[in-house]
Amino acid sequence: MRVIGGKLRGRKLVSPHGDEVRPTSDMAKQGIFNVLQFDIEGSRFVDLFSGSGAVGIEALSRGAAEVVFCDNGREGILATNENLKLVKELKGAHYKFVARDWRDCLRTLQGKWDYIFCDPPYGSVDVGEIAATVLRAGALNEGGYLIFEHDADLSSDVPEGFELVKSRKYGRICVDYLTPAAKICALTGSFDPFTIGHRMLVEESLRRFGKVVIVVAINDQKAGLFSLKQRAEIAARSVEDLQGVSVEICPGMVWEFCVSHGIKTIVRGWRNAADLAYEREMAAFNKQHGGVDTVLIEAKEDQADIHSQTVRELLEQGKDISGYVVPAAVEMITEKYRSLRRE
Repeated sequence: MRVIGGKLRGRKLVSPHGDEVRPTSDMAKQGIFNVLQFDIEGSRFVDLFSGSGAVGIEALSRGAAEVVFCDNGREGILATNENLKLVKELKGAHYKFVARDWRDCLRTLQGKWDYIFCDPPYGSVDVGEIAATVLRAGALNEGGYLIFEHDADLSSDVPEGFELVKSRKYGRICVDYLTPAAKICALTGSFDPFTIGHRMLVEESLRRFGKVVIVVAINDQKAGLFSLKQRAEIAARSVEDLQGVSVEICPGMVWEFCVSHGIKTIVRGWRNAADLAYEREMAAFNKQHGGVDTVLIEAKEDQADIHSQTVRELLEQGKDISGYVVPAAVEMITEKYRSLRRE
């Protein structure tokens, strides 16, 4: 067993004695760092069931900024400590060995980490338990990987709260690369039509959640100009350049839509005190009936006077709407309005 790449390339490593520890094979280790090769430098890495410490040492050799090693088995502790003597040759290498249970290690990690590698004794720990602990600890960076090595003959379900990005087989070994599933929210409204104020809410929601569903709904207190289908088409055109955004039509209650689609948070915007009071009332209603939370976002000062009613009034007056709607949707909105008037 040896270090494959980086500054310690070719250096031999001590293998643990007995059956207590099963070191990651050189083939699997090479495969893992082929996947991470462009991102490992400067990263923060956790070798959760370190055994020999070979994977974490490989990360340090290739330029990882910080590595935490964790093992509480006698042979693993002895082998990791012996192999870490090599790391002293790396100037400025930051690492720590935690001789404790993996759960304690995850709970006490400081800050966010880019990669958490786990190769527990096969059948001893379920990846779902590890993943749940990682999520509770908030230990993984957005876009980071929980890297799980397991026997290729044993199926491994994708744990709740994670997405399987890729899976690679190396002989009898399988390595899964899991990343936290993007959070999702519903931006609800009548959007009659969609404005640049709505676009701002979408962009802010993307920053907070990662995925946004624009839910075009009926508002019984407002007389609609465009049909639900037309509003959805305008909204889609207005956000067509954004990744992670979709548009859906909701003919009923928005909380029912959210529950049926597994969405736990609604995002709404407000411009003034009257808006805020109304939105708080609706938030309480949606929480009571569907258990759906609401995030309220205040409009920017320069967009406080931008709303769909103004756009409708400008259309009726035959005036320019370009300062109120997304440029990509100006022509579509204008043409749809003209079609309505021709009917």
